[in-house]
Amino acid sequence: MPEQTPTVSTTVQQGTQTQQTDDTTSRATGAGVNTGAGTTRPKTEAEIEADKRYEEAMEEEYAKREGGA
Repeated sequence: MPEQTPTVSTTVQQGTQTQQTDDTTSRATGAGVNTGAGTTRPKTEAEIEADKRYEEAMEEEYAKREGGA
């Protein structure tokens, strides 16, 4: 007996409405827009120095805790 393959048909009906697109609808809106999130910039010298001081302080703190355990 031959196999029957199901047939799928799809009907698309276009209405009379038109969709308008302009710059205001194609851009993201809402909280967090234009905040620079997701972009990176080079660190300033002050930031690099602060990072180094923080790393050194954390290393010293961990060394204290390891020695005292």
